[in-house]
Amino acid sequence: MNELVLVAGGTSGIGLDTAKYLSQKGYKVIICGRRTIQSNNLILIKADLRSDDSVVSLHNKLIKEYGHIDSLVFCAGITRKNQTIEQFNEKEWDNIFNTNVKGFLRLIKIFYASLKESKGRVVVMNSMAARSLSQFSSIDYSASKAALSAIVRQLAIEWSKDEILINSLFPSMTLTPMLQENLTKKEIDELSNVLPLKRLAKTEDITRAVEFLIDKNNKYITGSGIDISGGQFLNG
Repeated sequence: MNELVLVAGGTSGIGLDTAKYLSQKGYKVIICGRRTIQSNNLILIKADLRSDDSVVSLHNKLIKEYGHIDSLVFCAGITRKNQTIEQFNEKEWDNIFNTNVKGFLRLIKIFYASLKESKGRVVVMNSMAARSLSQFSSIDYSASKAALSAIVRQLAIEWSKDEILINSLFPSMTLTPMLQENLTKKEIDELSNVLPLKRLAKTEDITRAVEFLIDKNNKYITGSGIDISGGQFLNG
């Protein structure tokens, strides 16, 4: 398989596990992010999605070396702990939106021509915060995820003439190393027991859905959101 996938925010958490999974499945995977990681199978191009110049540099390096991309998986995102509206801070709001929303817009603007050439696939890693609310993250985070949903719906129509398909995934809380570092086993068990399936999502539950959406055999799903929530959110 020669299909090239760019995983933005692929240096940690769900993004990194997605990149590893797709690489194992035969995709050529480029990851971008602000961190430096060591991997034998993944190609890292450091980039800061908050910077126009950094995104342009990422694009130029990637296109010069590989020609075009076939898929873009957007996993980048930051948050902060939940706070009351009295603690609203405009600077923190701008920081979250600059990464979570404008970072995505910067990427798809500059990579649009490449996706058009390949009739590519785009997957946005969203959150149940956009469907309902976030128990632990701030209103800034939930609002940024809701904004991504609106962008996906809008672009699904705009890009239909180009045969670029764009969709969202909505994972509930996922058992990542970061989650396990920040919550005790008791807290994880309590959260799991609330779910109908009695466990938190595993990253492989999500990575398989990414593969399904970027597969070129997916010729008709666009503008959709797939919930990976163990029954937490019912949308059937």
